[in-house]
Amino acid sequence: MWKYNSPIGTLYIKRLSSGQYGLIYNGTVWEACDTPQAESDNVLMQCTNRSEWDMLDVSDISVPNDLSEWEQC
Repeated sequence: MWKYNSPIGTLYIKRLSSGQYGLIYNGTVWEACDTPQAESDNVLMQCTNRSEWDMLDVSDISVPNDLSEWEQC
């Protein structure tokens, strides 16, 4: 599992029982992808299909460029 302490709260990437990796915020799985890197990319590119993140102005925020910049826990 990986986490990123974002301006809206902590985002997690976690392997789901389906075998996919889910992007989790506030206990809710926002989406699922085949790889954790794909989830990290979706956060970076703001294409999570959730306005809480996708519409946020991140111009002055340090968003992880890669899964290696997320905290592994």
